[in-house]
This record gives sequence, C-alpha cells and structure tokens, in this order.
Amino acid sequence: HHNNMIQNILPKIEANLAGAADSIMLDVEGYVAETNATNLFLVRCDRQHDGITMDKDNNLSGCEDAVLVTPTADACLPGITRDTVLLLAKELGIKTEVRRVSLSEFYSAHEVFTTGTMGELTP
Repeated sequence: HHNNMIQNILPKIEANLAGAADSIMLDVEGYVAETNATNLFLVRCDRQHDGITMDKDNNLSGCEDAVLVTPTADACLPGITRDTVLLLAKELGIKTEVRRVSLSEFYSAHEVFTTGTMGELTP
C-alpha cells in the first residue's frame, strides 16, 4: 500500500457522477477488492426454501446455511471494522469465507454491505 490516494479519489468522483455513493474497486486480476472508501461483504445463501424474504426486523428469512463472504485483504486495507465483523460472525457461529470474490458473485448475492471506520456497517 502507498500514500497516493488518487486511485480512490477518481472512482469516488465517477461514482458521484453516476449517482452512486461509492465505486467497487477491482484488483489487477479483476476480482473485487473493496470500495473506494470501505470494505465489502456479501451474504450467500447455500440452501433456501420457499423463497428468501426479509422479515419485519430486516433479517434474511427462508435461508439456511448463510455464508458471510469478504475479499482477501491482499488488494485492500484490512479494516478494523471488517475484522470486528469477522470476529462477531465467528462468535455467533456464522460461517465466513475470506477469499477472492468475483464481481458476478456480488451481483448474485442475497445481501451486500460495507464496513468502515467512518461509515460503520452500511447495507
């Protein structure tokens, strides 16, 4: 990592021009790394029944064996909030995967959220 933040500033400007809050950043091989300002997570449902819906408390229902997935920190900063989410998931018995993640996995995820010191946890 380095001190030059232009690679994060330009995508933020592009996101703003497109009406989005942030840009998804890819590593040099085209895998998802982070947004221009936060770490990314997705929730994948390995088994589902009767369709997946959100209940009144915004919990994913109809999903069994949910898996929390986040990109490896090879091409992004390993954020403190990211580490806290991974620790809490482990304590709660939620299966996690830290690995290379394709952009298509984010498109097909059941849920996606970001973490960051400034933005905390944001759906």
